[in-house]
Amino acid sequence: MADQIPVSLEDLRVLLRFIPADSRETWVQVGMGIKDEFGTNGWDAWDTWSQSGTGYKLSDAKSVWKSFRKAGTGLGTVIKLAMDNGWTPEKTELTAEDKRRFAREHEARRIARQAEVEADEALLERMRAKVAAECAVIWAQHTTTDGKSAYLDKKQVGAFGIGFMRHTVVLEIDDQAERCQLWVGEDAQQYLASVPKPRPAHLSMLVLRRGDMVMPLRDEAGHLHSLQQVSSTGKKLFPKYGRKSGCFHVVGDNAEAEVLGLAEGYATAASCHMAAGWPVAVGIDSGNLPKVAARLRAMYPAARLVICGDDDPTTAGNPGRTKAELAAQQCGAVAVFPQGAEGKDWNDLHAAQGLDVVREQLLSAVLLEPAAPATDPPHTPSDEGAPENPTTATTGGAGEGLTLAQVVRRYALVEGTTQVWDIDKALLMKKPAFEALVGKPLVKDWMALVDGTRRAVSADQVRDIQQAKRMAGKKGGALGMPPLERYVYIDGTKDVWDRQKKRRVPEGAVKMALGDAYALWLNSAERRVVDVEHIVFDPTMTKDASLYINTYDGLPLEPVRDDAACANLVWLISFLCNHDEASRDWLVRWLAYPLQHSGAKMDTAVLMHSIMEGSGKSLLFADALGELYGQYAATVGQTQLESNFNAWQSRKLWAVFEEVVSRDQRYNQVGKIKHLITGKTVRMESKFINGWEEANHMNAVFLSNEILPWPISESDRRMLVMWPMEALPAFRQKAIGAELRNGGVAALYAWLLAVDLGDFDQRTRPPKTEARERLVALSRAAWQTFVHLWRVGELGTGLWGGCLSTDLYALFSEWCQRNKEHQLSHTKFSLFVSAEVEKTRSIPWSEGTSRRFGAFFFPHQDDPSPPPSLTSAQLGVMVEKWRKAAQDAGWSVGAWDHVKAVAA
Repeated sequence: MADQIPVSLEDLRVLLRFIPADSRETWVQVGMGIKDEFGTNGWDAWDTWSQSGTGYKLSDAKSVWKSFRKAGTGLGTVIKLAMDNGWTPEKTELTAEDKRRFAREHEARRIARQAEVEADEALLERMRAKVAAECAVIWAQHTTTDGKSAYLDKKQVGAFGIGFMRHTVVLEIDDQAERCQLWVGEDAQQYLASVPKPRPAHLSMLVLRRGDMVMPLRDEAGHLHSLQQVSSTGKKLFPKYGRKSGCFHVVGDNAEAEVLGLAEGYATAASCHMAAGWPVAVGIDSGNLPKVAARLRAMYPAARLVICGDDDPTTAGNPGRTKAELAAQQCGAVAVFPQGAEGKDWNDLHAAQGLDVVREQLLSAVLLEPAAPATDPPHTPSDEGAPENPTTATTGGAGEGLTLAQVVRRYALVEGTTQVWDIDKALLMKKPAFEALVGKPLVKDWMALVDGTRRAVSADQVRDIQQAKRMAGKKGGALGMPPLERYVYIDGTKDVWDRQKKRRVPEGAVKMALGDAYALWLNSAERRVVDVEHIVFDPTMTKDASLYINTYDGLPLEPVRDDAACANLVWLISFLCNHDEASRDWLVRWLAYPLQHSGAKMDTAVLMHSIMEGSGKSLLFADALGELYGQYAATVGQTQLESNFNAWQSRKLWAVFEEVVSRDQRYNQVGKIKHLITGKTVRMESKFINGWEEANHMNAVFLSNEILPWPISESDRRMLVMWPMEALPAFRQKAIGAELRNGGVAALYAWLLAVDLGDFDQRTRPPKTEARERLVALSRAAWQTFVHLWRVGELGTGLWGGCLSTDLYALFSEWCQRNKEHQLSHTKFSLFVSAEVEKTRSIPWSEGTSRRFGAFFFPHQDDPSPPPSLTSAQLGVMVEKWRKAAQDAGWSVGAWDHVKAVAA
């Protein structure tokens, strides 16, 4: 026998010359047989032989060779293939000694091969576990359920339980170090640049880029083992070591499903789900269909299982149909194939002829008899006209000429009624209409058939199919997202979360969108519900994705480190700070901090104001940073700030406020502006929707061409205030425009991510600037300006010291008259000033020989301290000295009313 012929590695190279290497099946059989006998020592012989075939690729050969683990093919198969092609062994008769030697050599190779297999299996299990763990991290932390894909648009299907990458992630798999590691964002870009070329054989990568579609692959227990990546062009990749066998993804809700579909690819499964309304499992490829079907049958023994198979006769062996029929036969399922499609699958039929055609063909399979299990003998059709082959869905005509067999296949009696269900067209008809359609004699014969021969369907099942048909006909939006996927009821409100538009909508909007299907959605057991507290805007990504709907999807740009591409934008930051180093450094760190700490709410803000236009304020803060933050940025005007409805602030990380305060409202809006800067939460109010509380992650820049946009106090250190002093040069404006068009914003993003923050954080106060001092001065009331001038000595030398309150008020009155300032009463003036300067009650003091009473101000120089304990005579000397200093400074002390009265 072939497996008894002794073959050495030298013999192997000779006999392989007789076997053609063009057939892939033969190529695989030979490789498995060689590795089973010789282990890794057989690689060179197999690889050398493989090169004689067409389409040889070293990378493919290495990958396939590594996949040969517990081979089911031995060396005997290789020897037989060689003999069939003309190879003749030199010696076929073996002596006893030859047999013993051959047995010893074979046993030694078997032991060595067994050790290799066990080591490979152990490594496989370890690496599978590591890859599964990292895939779970990618799915939980780096994908979002809301997104767009050119692949889905091309296939005309929605997103059902799949994810979209928030940013670039690289899954590095190192066989040599037995390591799996994730690289994210800028780290991913740096890692890719550092990988040596050519890449080492022990290193493999799965590069998932922002926007790529990702499908989770789980086992029957719901454990995630791997991911399928689908790029915008439709290229499909899996991570090395990711388990595929027996794993699947389900499109739609499969809880308590009465009918369950199974298809190969995602687009095919999505088309079937959208058409028929069933949950449809994605088996990934034809070879995996029987394994997945077996698991689905074990999970749902009572469900009707429909294998929605591919059919491509032009492919050798037509594996789509072959494997689908095998899966149906093994699991007692129904295998159905698209009829009339130019392509080979149900998505091709969907694209060519529409969902209605797909629906008609699929729903006709619901009541077909399943294929007999593989252990049962096949049914023998009777001569009296048994139903057509139930494993293939077809559409038959109706009317004159129908046979009883055709009526049996196509129609079912609705249990408990005289109504009839048309399986092919998914239509319900009354008995008179049925008789008129097929003829009374044929209906009589059909009704006379015993149960089991004549089909029957329950009224509930008919209703469910009709509802599924109507719901599937509702597109739910431009993306084709069905209503049960798109709308999520917010428990505790009358509002709905719209997953397609990513916002709350009132109940009435859903009614308008769905029309008569609204009641179906409202009463469906599959309608999704989320707690009102579990819709969050969480850029920190710390909320449990299984419990919360996070409305944050990640920033729209990927950082690309190219400092030359954003040189002018970086220069613009310094230009707007008038090239002041302290202000520029603070502003750069302020811009960088929330990008390096996603979701950080700064306790500070930026105010850029100038009476000169064209400095580039909007170019940087609105255009460049608006593009960086994308949908999470807003440019706000006075109308939005003053409105009672503030839903514009929902889901915002960045806001540019342009001239938001009118001159007559500048003092009334200060409190609202302060809350925008420091408030931790915001109460959102929108028309027709219940208000809700949302975390405030919005950082703000205020732009104005007013000298006094709004008042700011001396103690308010929330804002960096800048006054750009020059207009942006024309050549710089042109260069910045070119950067904005050519990736400058992505480069600026990367540049800011690389900024060294040092000890800078959300509460780091901005530096004082001349612009801030001017704004503080303009914001002061008359009495505040007076006190400031008194403190800094601009009212006269030696006046900042103890004095009578009446003297100070008299000086204030004269100062107001000279400067046309608004004057206050003595009482209000004293109360205001006492808030900043220590004031005594009325105490005695001496003026010459006269004893008087009066209140005194005692300003302190540094730290607050109680007024000095002075005698009335000492107080009198102090009053006289203060008045002398005022008179020397040019003030008309003798003309003050209370002084004139004493002199008189």
